[in-house]
Amino acid sequence: MKIRNGFVSNSSATSFTITNISSKTKDLIDFVDENPYLIDKFKDRYGYDGDGEDYTQENLLKSAQENNETWEPGEEKFIIFGDEQGTYIGKIFDYILRDGGESESFKWKFDEYLR
Repeated sequence: MKIRNGFVSNSSATSFTITNISSKTKDLIDFVDENPYLIDKFKDRYGYDGDGEDYTQENLLKSAQENNETWEPGEEKFIIFGDEQGTYIGKIFDYILRDGGESESFKWKFDEYLR
């Protein structure tokens, strides 16, 4: 039997590969702006509505600005999102990007859970 001593957290993080499939330089703000349905999908799936947080596209864009990443055309990046980061975008993307997906300029896929 394994016994863990010390602090045990309920925090989570998930790693993803996000690829810029366009021919232009793009950033995380572009990603959020291009995929506004993700915030609604998060609220619908996880029931996070009215729990004291204001889950809006506007707040997701603000968090993207605060935590921005840039992709060159065709560039693939290994990105970690998690509620343990204490960021709005981390909390939402940790869960909602796990299904993978593709939009006009981006393709993303789940890599692994980091617990």
